[in-house]
Amino acid sequence: MTGMPADTEQEAQRLSAVLKPEVESHGLILEEVSLRPSGKQMIIQIIVDKADGRESVNLDALGEVTTTISNALDKDVVYASASPYELEVSSPGLSRPLTAPRHWVRALNRMVKLTLTDGTKLRGRINEVSDDEVVIAEHREPAKKGMKTKILDPVSYSFENIRKAVVDPELNIDDELFDTIDTEDWEG
Repeated sequence: MTGMPADTEQEAQRLSAVLKPEVESHGLILEEVSLRPSGKQMIIQIIVDKADGRESVNLDALGEVTTTISNALDKDVVYASASPYELEVSSPGLSRPLTAPRHWVRALNRMVKLTLTDGTKLRGRINEVSDDEVVIAEHREPAKKGMKTKILDPVSYSFENIRKAVVDPELNIDDELFDTIDTEDWEG
């Protein structure tokens, strides 16, 4: 077949099935496959992640899995003879929603923004994560500029009661939190 697949959603599902064992052979998880037309070519975006939520995919592993995925696409019945395509392989970025417990584990001790199923929105720091819930200490912004942020007692939230959550990047880290950062593994 030459050209581009007509139904990108269906093709993304097919590619997921084809590429899943290839990605898993590197000890990674195939998080997402999406396709989008760009001019005369197709852009194939693939997100891979580590099964263990504690670490991110390093660049060496990303390079190796990209080569494996590219080789698999070169042998695939659709892409071996298809119009040019662009392959983008990456790990989940900071702005990706927290949708699985392993995402929450990776974000432990970070600030997050949440929307609960009842519509309540809050911002807080992740204190603990289990298989079915997360403990968050809500941070309420002060009523007046110059006042300190009010930190509430930690509360457990069931994952099923969280509609949406993303990491809220911090530019200023509290001295107490900075003291908990392990610098032993830093290179340099």
